[in-house]
Amino acid sequence: MEDKKESVPQLFGGNVRKYRKQAGLTQEQLSERLDITQKHLSIIETGTQFASAALIEKIADVLQVSPAELFADDKSQAQMTVILNRISRDMHRQIESMYQRLRTDIENTLNR
Repeated sequence: MEDKKESVPQLFGGNVRKYRKQAGLTQEQLSERLDITQKHLSIIETGTQFASAALIEKIADVLQVSPAELFADDKSQAQMTVILNRISRDMHRQIESMYQRLRTDIENTLNR
């Protein structure tokens, strides 16, 4: 049996629904913030209708996600999580290293 692939509007709509729920918003609350009707949001979330570029940007802003996250499938979202975790660890190491160098420099300066 062949897996049925989601269309882009269905993938986008499912992600809007997922991030809306993660934000603790109802369709009514999100539609008010987006200045659209609840029915319009509902048909976007089901993938029946696609959002305009301006609305995609507004949705991403209100839900505090990147527009790319609204189009990402589960596999690419998992890959983004791995990449972000690596970046976070690397940044933490760099900050720790800079802190240690700064601390050593201050101690050396004070001991002169």
